[in-house]
Amino acid sequence: MKKMNFNGFTLKYHKSINVYVNDEMKQVIFISKNNDEIHGMLELDERNKIKIHPRWNVNFSVENTEIIIDVNYSEEE
Repeated sequence: MKKMNFNGFTLKYHKSINVYVNDEMKQVIFISKNNDEIHGMLELDERNKIKIHPRWNVNFSVENTEIIIDVNYSEEE
């Protein structure tokens, strides 16, 4: 798992996921390793409330300030 901090949250995400951050809009976009498919998006509102937009091939687990983003498919190396 890769790890990053985002506005007080710890995000841990699968090694095959690329991440793009828009700090101004408080958004994180999770994209496939080939940058050809959006897996999901996480955004924060003005009160730091989490809004998640997942696709079928990922899952988000939230506990306190830790968010884990994992894939629902087997990754070929």
